[in-house]
Amino acid sequence: MKLFKWSILIAVVVFLLYPREQPFGEFEINDVSKAHYFVDSVSTDRHDGHAHVEVSITGEIDSAATISYASLPENYGGYIYELKKGAVNIFTQYDFYVGDKIWIKFEPKGSKKGKLKIKTLIH
Repeated sequence: MKLFKWSILIAVVVFLLYPREQPFGEFEINDVSKAHYFVDSVSTDRHDGHAHVEVSITGEIDSAATISYASLPENYGGYIYELKKGAVNIFTQYDFYVGDKIWIKFEPKGSKKGKLKIKTLIH
């Protein structure tokens, strides 16, 4: 019986310590004619310190738009992506040392039709 209890304990510890694939924040914008705001707090890894954020923006729009990221809601404008008409395929990384959340803001600049998908991952 002791061996069984120890086996269960070891299995639980291994499960908790075993590295798993980190989730990412995923957001869709189906109405590109309106402003949208998102907060990613899902993709933070289990460590307290962070070094960077991965950002992926894909889709298509019929006119210009802007997407900005910030570590705090009052800091919008630190990372800005000016989107142009047509296909959108952006993948980038930037330094990120503060907090466990990312505030994302989408602002249309004349876009009426299209669809975008945003993925973020805080490391």
